[in-house]
Amino acid sequence: MPELRKLRVFLCHASQDKPVVRELYQRLSVEGWIDPWLDEEKLLPGQDWDMEIEKAVEAADTVIVCLSSNSVSKEGYIQRELRFVLDIALEKPEGTIFVVPLRLDDCEFPRRLRSWHYVDYFPADQQESAYQRLLQSLEARADQVQSKNTVSEPVQPKPVQATAKSIEEEKKVPRKLETVEHVVESIKPKERGGADVGGSILQILFFALAAFDALGPSDDVVEMLMGIFAVLAGIVLLRKKQIPVTVVFKISVITYLVLFGLGWRLEDIIPFAPYFTGIAALVSGSVLVLTIQNPRKPVNYSAISFAIFLFLVGIYYIVTNFNSYPPIIGEIDTLILITGIVTSVLLVREL
Repeated sequence: MPELRKLRVFLCHASQDKPVVRELYQRLSVEGWIDPWLDEEKLLPGQDWDMEIEKAVEAADTVIVCLSSNSVSKEGYIQRELRFVLDIALEKPEGTIFVVPLRLDDCEFPRRLRSWHYVDYFPADQQESAYQRLLQSLEARADQVQSKNTVSEPVQPKPVQATAKSIEEEKKVPRKLETVEHVVESIKPKERGGADVGGSILQILFFALAAFDALGPSDDVVEMLMGIFAVLAGIVLLRKKQIPVTVVFKISVITYLVLFGLGWRLEDIIPFAPYFTGIAALVSGSVLVLTIQNPRKPVNYSAISFAIFLFLVGIYYIVTNFNSYPPIIGEIDTLILITGIVTSVLLVREL
């Protein structure tokens, strides 16, 4: 069975736009399933950067073309490199997500790129939503690559011959554009395309103890362990930001979040509400056990919100084990309800 690999992404940008592109490169670096390559990080002294750039374009799965007023109206190297990117795009099968235009400011969109839908990475308060849309495109491209059973070995690029004339011309033309290639290696199990086993085990233990606590006799030791595993699971989830893609898991977690957040508020109306909470926790833990090796989808908002929920639940049980009902518990209980509802809404949007 071929190994899954990280996505090759080529980041094309003008040298004047390096600050914002460097920030984008750093964000992509921490995604886990992307391994960016930036000239100032990867190029070695003495390498022919022109040849290395062309080899990077040929080996790329996706090219992100960063556009700005610094690049679209300039002559020279940037136009030549963009033309090379478009030549490679013509060789790709129909429907391939290869060229992804990304506008860095309100520049005029080049005519020859109008076949592709673009993303506006500005103004600053809209960069987060633009980044999420960009990740969706990269995830879709990763699925295309995975469906073709692309192995982790890099594609052998076509040989590029550097001539004395081209080198001499480059000495005369200022370097207007630099690039980023996302070198692809094998995806580790904890990254995209594999399971976050460590985080899953902590969540499984938490849900198992939560089910036992709701369906069985109340026990201080169980609640203390439940609190500890909830805190640890929240910390790991906050770091990984990965949630199983299984719909059943999301539905069971949504049910658990709502029922647990309402807690004692429902007991007077529905006497068996705690049992429903325990059943939802049992289903959530069981689904995690059955899908422990399944892919985990990198998400931000729902994972962060769920991590905060777990952390608050853990603090709740740890604090109540040392003090039956300290004054702070009321505030923690309210925060649990709020984060539970917010997480449920975010998970519903992902269904």
